Amino acid sequence: MSPLRRIPNAAVYLRDDARVRSVFAALGFATFYVFWIIKPAVETKQEALYHWSGDAWSFFLPVALDFLAFWFVIFLLLLAARTPGRTRAGIWGTLIFFTPWFVSQTLHELDLIPTTQQLDRVLFLAAVIAAVWLIVRWQPAYAKRFESIIASATTILIFTSLFGGFMLCQLAFSAWHASRLMGKSPLHHAQTAAAIQPHRVIWVVLDELSYDQTYEHRFPGLKLPAFDALAANATVFTQAQPFDIYTEIVLPGLLAGKPFDQMRTTPTAALSVHNKATGKWQDFQQHDTVFQDALHAGYSTAVAGWYNPYCRMVPGVVDSCYWTCRYSTNLMVATNSLPSNMLAPMKLLTWMVLNVAPSRVRLYFMDRLHIPERKEFITQLHIDDYVDLDARSQNLLRDRSYGFVLLHLPVPHPWGIYDRRTGKFIITGSSYVNNLAMADKCLAGIRQTLEQTGQWDSSTVVVMGDHSWR
Repeated sequence: MSPLRRIPNAAVYLRDDARVRSVFAALGFATFYVFWIIKPAVETKQEALYHWSGDAWSFFLPVALDFLAFWFVIFLLLLAARTPGRTRAGIWGTLIFFTPWFVSQTLHELDLIPTTQQLDRVLFLAAVIAAVWLIVRWQPAYAKRFESIIASATTILIFTSLFGGFMLCQLAFSAWHASRLMGKSPLHHAQTAAAIQPHRVIWVVLDELSYDQTYEHRFPGLKLPAFDALAANATVFTQAQPFDIYTEIVLPGLLAGKPFDQMRTTPTAALSVHNKATGKWQDFQQHDTVFQDALHAGYSTAVAGWYNPYCRMVPGVVDSCYWTCRYSTNLMVATNSLPSNMLAPMKLLTWMVLNVAPSRVRLYFMDRLHIPERKEFITQLHIDDYVDLDARSQNLLRDRSYGFVLLHLPVPHPWGIYDRRTGKFIITGSSYVNNLAMADKCLAGIRQTLEQTGQWDSSTVVVMGDHSWR
């Protein structure tokens, strides 16, 4: 008699054990498959979180739900593959064969190997061919050998699931920790002063504005009337040199008046900077900035900016604050809904899959599925950021209760979003030169508003780039 017959409910125990192993195996597969999704939320630098203009939960929750969704779907597949045979072999084989391709995507995201379309194509096609061959050519004689492969794979997956579980715990802890510090910080005043400022300082930073391209070696045929008019009636500093080429380093340095050359963030999205002069790291001090100087001089302060999280950097020294950065890792957007941000990594995964296909095939399916190119998607977000900040800037210019105002706008920063010939936004076929024309149009709008409200001659207007065209 079989020993199992002497054990009450032995079959039930075996079924429960199979379910438990399926749970851990599914978590292991999910960890291999979507670590590239969860990585930005658990990495030490927290760069994606630093540039996230929404609250902490709107960043972490979609990532966690995507990971859990993958885990659940794979678990259901493994439950459907408990009975030996062609179906079990097909499901397990497909999951195993595609693992190297997903690992490759993770290594790309970790910058451990360069992104190579040929390698991705080989791994993906090899997985498809192997899975199809196994399903079509399956024979019962393969069952014993395949079960040994499944047993070995399950052992590896269970150990991998421990790492996946740790990542989920780290994700939850990071979300809780960040949520305590990423809420809306109180500004300098609960209500801004209603008094009209007799003299205003308007500081305009046009991101990646090149003095060389604007004045010294202008593209043939490019007309920049607003910049020319400004230079004709302003003090021009021709030898000013940026101390770095990255916005997240330059702007804190400009605010503090110190030459920072490195920056780093923490899981709380706080900012530390490296002082080039002293060679030491330090927390960014908002009260040691030009905003604090402006407050001491009797000015009320305001900022509308791009990319840098100004409302977390300098909340205690500004009376009005707005910032935006719509692009983030995994194509999530802070202004989008939770379902939309949950689908964003799936859109990215679709791009990854279609990227292994020949160009005609890829374009055919992207057109049928109404999926834009990745560059087009990001370009549209860039346009949205500019339109949003341009409107916010105009409102601040008209509100004369703020004496010291910083406007940081995302032009002429690439990618190209403007067609200077038609005067309209476009998402393909533009360039830095076109964006430079957009920056000129933006400057003209700022000047027009100040002139119409009688402020141009009574205001100090500083126009500059944070760094040149890279």
